[in-house]
This record gives sequence, structure tokens and C-alpha cells, in this order.
Amino acid sequence: MIKKELLDDLQKCGHYLHSRKGKKFGQYRILLILSKQSGMPQKDLQDFLRIKSGSISEILFKMENSGLISRFKSAEDKRRTIVKLTEVGLKKVKELTEEYESENEELFNCLSDDECVILKNILGKLKSAWLEETQ
Repeated sequence: MIKKELLDDLQKCGHYLHSRKGKKFGQYRILLILSKQSGMPQKDLQDFLRIKSGSISEILFKMENSGLISRFKSAEDKRRTIVKLTEVGLKKVKELTEEYESENEELFNCLSDDECVILKNILGKLKSAWLEETQ
């Protein structure tokens, strides 16, 4: 019984995190990755994020229309599209990073530092066990 309740609680936490952060997090991850690169092939970005080509194209199209990124053909290989942050994109990644850091702190305000350490250890143990199952 307790394990079913734990699973229910984890699902509710997952839903809460996804609904609170998931909507903006996809673009933020891309901005964060690109902020560490001077430019990146779209295919490499797609592979790194482990998403389908149609999905990455749709997200990048929206980001390009918002002025966050630019895309251009590679000089070495015209079949490859390079993705690069614009100045607007650089500002946005800094803004979102500050916002996420503040929100992340607030998520765990109800826990003491000791409880955070315990929770991190337990989640790490679960994550390791689940990753072993998939390999």
C-alpha cells in the first residue's frame, strides 16, 4: 500500500514540476546549450536533446521568429544547418537562468537542509536503480 502511495506522490510531484516548469524549460535548455557554443549543427542539438527532427524544427522555428536564435547553412557542408544565439537570445538565457534559480530555491522552502540531503540521496538511489533496469 505504501509503495502505491509513494508512486502516486511521485506522479503528482512530476506533474506539478512539468506543468510549472515544462512549458518554458524546452526553449530554456536549448538557450542554455547554445550559450556554451559559438554555433551548433541543428542535428547535433537534436541528438543531444534526444528529440525528433520535426519537434526540434518546430521549437527552433518559434525561437527564430522570437529573435532568440538564427539559423544558417554551414559553410563547409550546405546540407547542415547551424543554430546560433542572437543578442536577444543571450539576454533571454541570462534572464531565465536568474528566474529558474529563484524558483528552484522556492520549490524546496518547506524542507530543511537536512531533509533536502535525505531526499536527494533517496532520489539518487531510485534513479540509479531505474537506470540499471533500462540498460
